[in-house]
Amino acid sequence: MKTLKTPLAAALMVAFLAAGAFAASEQDIDSAFSGIKFGETDDANASFDKQVLPITAGPLKIGGFIRANYAYKSWAKDYEHGGELALDTIGVNVNLQGTDPIIGSFQYRYYRTHHADPGHFYHFLHHGWLGYKFDDTKQIQFGVHQVPFGIQPYASHNWFFQLPYYVGFEDDYDLGVKWIQDMGNTNLKLAYYYGDEGSYYGDSRDSSRYSYDLVKGDEWPGVESYNTERNQVNARIAQTLDHGDGDKTELGLSLQYSQIHNSKTNDDGDHYAIGTHLDGYYGKWNAKLEAIRYGYDAENPAGVSDDYVVMGAYDAPYQVAADGTMLVAGISRDLDVNFGPIKTVTVYNDYSILLKDKSDYNDTQQNVLGMSFSVGRFFTMVDLAMGKNHPWFHTAGQNWTDGLSAASEDQGWHTRFNVNIGYYF
Repeated sequence: MKTLKTPLAAALMVAFLAAGAFAASEQDIDSAFSGIKFGETDDANASFDKQVLPITAGPLKIGGFIRANYAYKSWAKDYEHGGELALDTIGVNVNLQGTDPIIGSFQYRYYRTHHADPGHFYHFLHHGWLGYKFDDTKQIQFGVHQVPFGIQPYASHNWFFQLPYYVGFEDDYDLGVKWIQDMGNTNLKLAYYYGDEGSYYGDSRDSSRYSYDLVKGDEWPGVESYNTERNQVNARIAQTLDHGDGDKTELGLSLQYSQIHNSKTNDDGDHYAIGTHLDGYYGKWNAKLEAIRYGYDAENPAGVSDDYVVMGAYDAPYQVAADGTMLVAGISRDLDVNFGPIKTVTVYNDYSILLKDKSDYNDTQQNVLGMSFSVGRFFTMVDLAMGKNHPWFHTAGQNWTDGLSAASEDQGWHTRFNVNIGYYF
């Protein structure tokens, strides 16, 4: 049965609106809200997920997006006759504007699956936070926000992200407080997270969420789990080297540590991760390199393996190897094409691998070759994605459950051709 697992999104939205009203208290609120504006000219792909917000209502900027997706999967028989074009995502976002020093951002998303389960839909909070901006170099954020780890905002150029996303180390969001400070060419982010962002509306027990976390698994073989994240601390420091003419290289180090609480044993284990990265911009080129080492030491009950943990997002849990090393490499180039309304195309290739410590676990790999471009408010990504021992590139059943752990059926590479088109309003 579908239920809304947490009131967190509603509470954050109420706080967000209240903060906006408070921040605008020196203005005539009635007059401000009567002047709703439409049709801003921000470029739709200024940032992949920094949405265009065309409606202004007092201190609030309100907007959203709708995305359609075409997919052809080499391993799926029901895609043999031309693939599938369907609704992907609907999102609504609200930002505070003109309310300095109070700042904030909120986004909620709806998803629907098709071939796999035509009646299956789920929705959840993407992020929701309020903050205080001390000046142009220092701010603090409270709520559900991006965890400071690795290359930010993304370690990837493509629609599928890189493998760290699928184990909670790329574009991850949790509930806590984050300090951000710029010191010349040095950027420092420190954070404490009380817990994860929560699970929202869907069929799963604990996996209706945007980013991957340890979850309480569902009652089918291989994904029974009682672990949750608690008291996580993060530190990320990045140094930018300026080479002139707009060229620059960011070098960074990220640290993460948290408790793992098991509700069955009522004991606490722990988790660590350390990452190093390079994010370089050289003319029309961008290069991304990242290495991550992680480990989970959970206090599981008897009969539950310590060789893997259960993680979940998008309303479905799966196993992830408890210890491993991840390597990431991506490159992109902007091409001036002037093809009708398309002026620039970004071409890219992103590769990542999860090397699992356990000797009888098969490693997981992913490679995505693609391009992206914008036309007005439309943003399109065209990807040829390949995965090996990857739950999102699988045939069925056990391949989903243990692709990122044992990968016991080691089926080799599978390919997916994907086109995602988003309209930002």
